[in-house]
Amino acid sequence: MLIETINAWSELCPERIAHRHRDRMLNYAYLKTSSDALATWLYDQAELKEILRGRPIVVYGHKETEMLTCFIGCVKAGFPYIPVDSSTPAERVRQIIEASGAWLVLTMQRVPEGMVQAGIVVVDAVDALAMNQAGTLCLAGGDHLRLTSLPLPEWQVQDDEVYYIIYTSGSTGVPKGVQLTLRALESFLNWVNSAYLPEERNEVFLNQAPFSFDLSVMDLYMSLSTGGTLWSVDKDEISNPKELFASFAKSQTSVWVSTPSFAEVCLLDRSFNETLLPNVKHFLFCGEILTHDCASKLTQRFPRASVENLYGPTEATVAVTTLTITPDILSAFNPLPVGRVKPDAQVLICDTDQLSAQIASGKGILPHRPEELSEGKVGELIIAGPNVSVGYLNNPEQTSKAFFSWQERGQTWKAYRTGDAGLFKEGLLFYQGRLDFQIKLHGYRIELGEIEETLRRIPLVDNVVVLPIERRGKIEYLQAFITVGNPVEDEYNTVLALREDLRKHLPEYMIPRRFKFLDKMPMTPNGKADRRALLGGSE
Repeated sequence: MLIETINAWSELCPERIAHRHRDRMLNYAYLKTSSDALATWLYDQAELKEILRGRPIVVYGHKETEMLTCFIGCVKAGFPYIPVDSSTPAERVRQIIEASGAWLVLTMQRVPEGMVQAGIVVVDAVDALAMNQAGTLCLAGGDHLRLTSLPLPEWQVQDDEVYYIIYTSGSTGVPKGVQLTLRALESFLNWVNSAYLPEERNEVFLNQAPFSFDLSVMDLYMSLSTGGTLWSVDKDEISNPKELFASFAKSQTSVWVSTPSFAEVCLLDRSFNETLLPNVKHFLFCGEILTHDCASKLTQRFPRASVENLYGPTEATVAVTTLTITPDILSAFNPLPVGRVKPDAQVLICDTDQLSAQIASGKGILPHRPEELSEGKVGELIIAGPNVSVGYLNNPEQTSKAFFSWQERGQTWKAYRTGDAGLFKEGLLFYQGRLDFQIKLHGYRIELGEIEETLRRIPLVDNVVVLPIERRGKIEYLQAFITVGNPVEDEYNTVLALREDLRKHLPEYMIPRRFKFLDKMPMTPNGKADRRALLGGSE
């Protein structure tokens, strides 16, 4: 139904803007026409090359309007898409392409050397989707697609097939591809649209997160499914406050979707208030902890807007709980709860060790619902329901560790072990941090083990531990503690060299802000790095 709903807006309001990025605009009529033509071409290419249905396509860029055409065109032709932001290091992109088995890269920008291996088709989507005067779309090699070429409904991604794949940080040093089905996406959209947009249409949604970050799924598809306009701000605008605020004033944003840390940066400027954004109805936050201070300031500066705190990992389709932060909630709770569970899902608090034993004995299939801890007790957060991922792409080992199922009243519940700690109190869910070494920083989920593994590959490094450094109860930055084979004589230039090497493999948000060189790594009695001692020596 999602594709049919998006197509319908091209008939109801063909000239309405579906996406705006700077001065480039895409209306609903052209979104349908161009995605139809692209889907037909993709389907034909796949048939010619005997490519199996469901093999993914990488869409590479940063906020360009053509990315939306590529997303919709892919799924109309029956292919899940993998959004990859152009800020991603070439080596990491290469890993994603190789691990995913993608057969095609649709790119909005020049492809860095070494990013794509031999045998992968690369199409410049900006040129390919440029309509010429003859009313055709021009594709690679001079191919032309008539606008009368229409994809058949049976081609498109079906309910239980994978719709999109988001790659997240992996503890082994290799990114993991989280597969989300159309059913999971529609479950999420039915929930959030009914909660926040029961009657409204033609809203303007702020898009802050890159399309490779699952938070963007919220603003992108809430907008397209309700005939709204997606207003994208890019990384250059975000780094220039004057330009960013000018974009805000021009946007007429009515639904704000971002990480809390982005709002916190905006709140540093006193002009970030109702006068700048008079149309905002909802602030929707997900991806990291919404602090009491941030929520309080927003309710003061935007008294007519609601502030919504949502929680959920990529594996559960963006979010699974929500709560409106009212003055009563602010006065009753600090830290803030992350809300109540969506109607078609379950969130359980379980004892980690007991659950692990049950899953192992049942080989991932439990005979009944897992035993839950009583209210007020901290345990591992388990999410179950139609919104849960079908697993990690081409990674059965990691999938078996994170996903399991059980039968309840004749229904099979697919469940995901979040690795998050939490508890229920007064019917509300409270997030209590990570059970392992995975963290969220500025809305990005990061496996500290991936950074450590990347550093260990550098010849200079003997051993390393990367830790999050907190200030006032919030993660502020990452610090790497490193032992080396030979004494470091020039720490400044050594750190510059380490950062330069890391940038070849990791995105900027995963690179530690500070480095400390140690003569030896402090160890616990059981032979592990003493992280508590290291935190005592952070700087």
